[in-house]
Amino acid sequence: METTTDAPSFARSRRQRPEEDPAQIWAPLADLTEAAAAAAGSGTVAITRGFDRNSRLRAKALRDLLAKREVPAIEITPAPGSDRLVEGVPVAVVVNLIGAGSWQPYRLAAQLKVEILTPKPGENPAAAATRDVIAVVGDSGARGVALSHVAVRAEEPSEAKLTLTYDGTEQTVAGGWLSATVQGDQLQVQFGGNELPERSVSTAELRVDASDALHRLVRDELPIADFEGAVTFTAESSGLRVRPV
Repeated sequence: METTTDAPSFARSRRQRPEEDPAQIWAPLADLTEAAAAAAGSGTVAITRGFDRNSRLRAKALRDLLAKREVPAIEITPAPGSDRLVEGVPVAVVVNLIGAGSWQPYRLAAQLKVEILTPKPGENPAAAATRDVIAVVGDSGARGVALSHVAVRAEEPSEAKLTLTYDGTEQTVAGGWLSATVQGDQLQVQFGGNELPERSVSTAELRVDASDALHRLVRDELPIADFEGAVTFTAESSGLRVRPV
């Protein structure tokens, strides 16, 4: 009796199914994959995504495409604490799948000191850009980043005190408040207090010690901490690098 070892035709067709074109999932995926793989080197790609179905599908597709190139990737969301997933990980590049409506991907890239890749806004190539940022370092040594400005406000100004140290100068301000923006390698700082009219100074680094009452640290309009203690702000010229692909 004649026999054969050939697999059934339906099994062969399943194994030989052509690889899905990433452009059929989302047009920018192919270019983002190539750019991320090239930028990653031996490092990891951080994929920032939202919570909606499209964002989750695109992130999974990008992660799968990178895996075929043996490039490790981690998905990060805007959920509080999500960026802890990259602690101790050698992230080489961030990919923004959330879009321009969220600062979180850009803040993460600046915090990690790596380039961020974004889908280009149209058919034509778009130029890379940089942005000055403010590094925020607390007593623990943990480093965060503000993209536009930082501010410190006392919960009870009548009881609070700020001690500001910059350029060899130390000044204690009762009921103190401050805000700071960045321009190049300089912080533009405004501060005042209960008995101190508003003053403006320009400095590369500012240390702020808060005492006698809780203070609120605000970053880019988002309160991130109630604290007593010290925090240091430092200007980082071109600390954010954005490349549309």
